[in-house]
Amino acid sequence: MHRCVLYLGGYDPVTPEKFFRRQARELGHFRDTWGVDATVSAPEKSADGQVWRTEIATRADGWTSRTDFRLLAWDDLVKNDFARPIWQRVPLSLGVLADFLVSGTVFRYFFAAWRFALYFLFPFVLSLAFVIVAAFAASLVLRLDPWGAAILAPLAGLAIYAGLMRWPGGRWFVSHLLDARTFMGEYMRGDRADMNARVERFAGEIVEAALSGRFDEVLIVGHSQGSVFALEALARALAQDPDLVRRGPSIAVMTVGSCVLQLGLHPAAKVLRERIECVRQEPAIKWLEFQALTDVVNFYKTDPIRLMRLDKAGSRPFPHVTIVRVREMLAPDDYSRIRNSLFRVHYQFVMGNTRRYFYDFFLICCGPLRLGDRFSLTTKTVTKDMRPETSGPDVPEA
Repeated sequence: MHRCVLYLGGYDPVTPEKFFRRQARELGHFRDTWGVDATVSAPEKSADGQVWRTEIATRADGWTSRTDFRLLAWDDLVKNDFARPIWQRVPLSLGVLADFLVSGTVFRYFFAAWRFALYFLFPFVLSLAFVIVAAFAASLVLRLDPWGAAILAPLAGLAIYAGLMRWPGGRWFVSHLLDARTFMGEYMRGDRADMNARVERFAGEIVEAALSGRFDEVLIVGHSQGSVFALEALARALAQDPDLVRRGPSIAVMTVGSCVLQLGLHPAAKVLRERIECVRQEPAIKWLEFQALTDVVNFYKTDPIRLMRLDKAGSRPFPHVTIVRVREMLAPDDYSRIRNSLFRVHYQFVMGNTRRYFYDFFLICCGPLRLGDRFSLTTKTVTKDMRPETSGPDVPEA
């Protein structure tokens, strides 16, 4: 098996170098858990620095595989957002909040997945709490000397608010999450020319991989906000070459910790829904989404196509939704260590398991079976106990 994995992460400033150091570490868990031999090459970057790749060779009893793993990087755009001063970042995020409230999108979140709705509002609530604390402190300054403090009080309030946003706000990722809300809202409205150009670049990478003649499978993985751009990039790849699926290997999309509905439920996200519908129209393309209760960032037990009110004519599930349990991916001590860390649980979808389980990121990316062959694609509805037919405890044989 020779596959190409094109990976799109979320709104994260982590550099490609750090990403691949983490990948090498997590491959160690993969080796230990499954008793395989997996070696990885040093990362190489494209001339424009927007695509990084490693080669992973995996061997086990009875099978071998090679994985051309490509990171489709956009961390530089995130860092640019982080560089904006607070007096720009906060008003921009409030504009997005107003948009999502007035459009009714936040209320749709509560009906679809109330945990995600609370997660969406979390940074706004904390930011408001910081404003209240800062205003109270400013009022105390004003009481000391109503005349002289008339200038000092506002400055003190702003300084205290900025300090709270740095700590404890930095520890709780408040600015990071506000920027993420702003970014996704701007992208939906077509106001991120930089990301539009990047997704178009990623679409070209998909076309190149699919038509190279080197691979048995092209697997596009979207994690967190990257789930939106994975589907967008594939739709644009199909626009670049409408015969892509008929001239190349099997193509599959896997979304984990997915935020597709973060935009898909907004009335203004018409272009996104149209592009997802274009992907759905290609019967050879498979879309699998894995959801977990303990990950508040994803929309647990939802059918994205149904909630976006896209045409579901036909019998095949699209996406095929499977419920996973993060607890079962990890040894008890490992799970106890991360269970209270929201983002660490969220990232377990793309990290190495320390316990054998049917969902294993590296087994999917580096194992001997195509994604569609590894998981049953016959279930049409989301159920609490949904499990793939290939959920046995052992490494699948070639």
